[in-house]
Amino acid sequence: MPKVYNSIIVPAPIEHVWSRIRDFHDFSWAPSVITSCKKVGEGDGYSVGARRLLNNAFLDTLVAYSTIEKRMMYSMDEGPSPVSSREIHDYVGDLRLLPVTVNDTTFAEWSGSWEAGNTDAVEFMNGVYRSLLGDLAAEFGAKN
Repeated sequence: MPKVYNSIIVPAPIEHVWSRIRDFHDFSWAPSVITSCKKVGEGDGYSVGARRLLNNAFLDTLVAYSTIEKRMMYSMDEGPSPVSSREIHDYVGDLRLLPVTVNDTTFAEWSGSWEAGNTDAVEFMNGVYRSLLGDLAAEFGAKN
């Protein structure tokens, strides 16, 4: 099972960071990676079952959501190569925030795992997650 893991320190309190990313349908904080985020179907961006289409290529479904844990998990139902449904399956992404209490910053971690016969998607997804986390930190004043 291929996996990716990326993390970053965001220079803001966890409540501020969570309030910026908590809507599954809002990726306006990631302009270098996400050019469009469209709501698919019914439901809001805070409820399990919410769906989105990113960059007209990635179709995701929210599978777990916790305001208390500051965490959301989603499936990637379709994507471009090398993460298309022909190449991988059972993709689960996990975005989680944790407080860094010593200086009131936030530790953000983003991971993904999936089933595939090869590891072709690892480098691709690591690049996506690194860029997304870089945009998140930059949203709060960190330099990329």
